Amino acid sequence: MPPRCGQQLAVDRPDPTFHLTRSRKNTFRKPLVMKPNSMRMRYFLAWVALSVCACDPEPYDLVLVGGTVIDGTGSDGYRADVAIRGDRIVVISPGDVEHDGAERVIDVTSKIVAPGFIDIHSHLDPLLRLPEGESKARQGVTTVFGGPDGGSPWPMGAYLDSAAAIGIGINVAMLVGHNTIRRQVLGMEDRPPTSNELLEMREMVRQAMAEGAWGLSTGLRYLPGAFSDVDEVVALAEVAGAAGGVYTSHLREEGLELIAAVSEAIDIGLRAELPIVLTHHKVVGQPMWGSSERTLNMVDSANAAGRKIRIDQYPYTASYTGIGILVPPWAMAGGDQAFFERLENPVLRDSILDGIVFNLINDRGGNDLSRVQFALVSWMPELEGQTLGDWAEMRGLPLTMETGAELVIDAIRRGGASAIYHVLNEADVEAIMRHPMTAIASDGRLVQP
Repeated sequence: MPPRCGQQLAVDRPDPTFHLTRSRKNTFRKPLVMKPNSMRMRYFLAWVALSVCACDPEPYDLVLVGGTVIDGTGSDGYRADVAIRGDRIVVISPGDVEHDGAERVIDVTSKIVAPGFIDIHSHLDPLLRLPEGESKARQGVTTVFGGPDGGSPWPMGAYLDSAAAIGIGINVAMLVGHNTIRRQVLGMEDRPPTSNELLEMREMVRQAMAEGAWGLSTGLRYLPGAFSDVDEVVALAEVAGAAGGVYTSHLREEGLELIAAVSEAIDIGLRAELPIVLTHHKVVGQPMWGSSERTLNMVDSANAAGRKIRIDQYPYTASYTGIGILVPPWAMAGGDQAFFERLENPVLRDSILDGIVFNLINDRGGNDLSRVQFALVSWMPELEGQTLGDWAEMRGLPLTMETGAELVIDAIRRGGASAIYHVLNEADVEAIMRHPMTAIASDGRLVQP
């Protein structure tokens, strides 16, 4: 029978959002797949419109008139009016919706009407300072996943409670970061955890999941995650999986060792028995350009075997991270002071420089100092937007990889910097983007517009 006036239309749909105002229990439900261009969908929309209009409902709060609806099912866009009451869409009609008495009517002819975008890889560090999430909302992003790359707030529950108390303008879901957990227990030590330490780490993941986390993230290219082995990650991912969570992996390597890193991530998901996401999946460095065909085949094979592997990707031909990414991880064990002490040892210093040169040639350096572009440089703002090559020229130094390595160390000594690395191939970006298991993410940070 038709719905009663004002009755919400209940559908079985996925609920990827985490609302801070409701229970933190995670729910994953089978999505409803509707094809708006099919006759069945047209009958459904007409039935909704007639059943709602036939019983003199309350006025709508907002009606969007004449837009093209892109509904997220993968179907073609279609012309429809959309009526909203409260925080619910109550009518999507291919015909005109009667909007007399509506509080607000917006003519969106020649514009797209779509569900809010979900940014599934986002850095929300400033959320408590920028709770409106305006830089996301103004781009149509209504739901964001934070805590990627192994870094997250701790304790999780206290953070989410603080956000709820402030009140935020977007939906937020959080992952618990492996690097955060490891740093709490082992600091920056380059060693495996003891059995007791691993139990403590597992309990911390269990606590975070109970307090609202949606899964575990790793940043195995970053510290201290780079010091972990597969068994450690599996042990923690098992806990997240048992609570219904996912595993999101910033791969251990995205350059020369990319294939092995993808294999490692898939193996972790298999052993821990939970879905995995290859986050901001990309192919770094000219020696590996074209390898997306192989990594995507690995994803297809794993899914065909019954595993749940997904991808997210940002649509850029560059990556962004701290300048320390060019330093071999072993050199940073123990933190900055230990790193600086190693630099005082001529043998270790030469080894560190060799490692940076290797990365400049084969990884994020792109074998060209102009491909490393400074972004945030607190100690020398005029360097922002300039490249390693520009800095070398400012100082009258030769444009060699050895010079670049020395400048990287100098930058870290001065307090570090972030940089943009122009080392991706557009053909790989496009191939990954076209893959049916890929979702778009920003890997961006909340900012004040």
